[in-house]
Amino acid sequence: MSHTSAIALLIGGVIGGVLGWAGQWLLVTSGIPALIPPYTWGAALAALGAILLALAWPIRSQVRTDRATTPVDPFYATRVVLLAKAGALAASALGGMGVGFVLFFASRPVVLAETLVPTFVAIVGAVVLMVGALIAERWCTLPPDSSDGGADIVSGGELS
Repeated sequence: MSHTSAIALLIGGVIGGVLGWAGQWLLVTSGIPALIPPYTWGAALAALGAILLALAWPIRSQVRTDRATTPVDPFYATRVVLLAKAGALAASALGGMGVGFVLFFASRPVVLAETLVPTFVAIVGAVVLMVGALIAERWCTLPPDSSDGGADIVSGGELS
């Protein structure tokens, strides 16, 4: 499995931004108030980033020490790396949605801090989740000089 690419994250962010802006526009044009993200959105995303790092830490410590005494549980490592990959992609889409919200709010004749501040908190939370997920994904990768399991290791630490 390859690492999450920057292109995939960028595409997710652009799609989230377009959907966020268009969703706000559709709400306002149909007479419904615009959606203002709660502060808990950003806090929950940041907490998920910290949880991903906590889940990946045991794998990192086992990979960096002598693996003969404590083998890495491949099922746990696979679950954590897939969760990290999903977290990075979701964070890019949610961060893009927050940017779409900011662009929509900034294009209004009157811009209120009550709309921008929680949106910026959501964007920061999405960035924290994305960074935590990408770090956790890297921590779950065996180094290129690994001699475990008979799998062919290619440069970059990925299994072929």
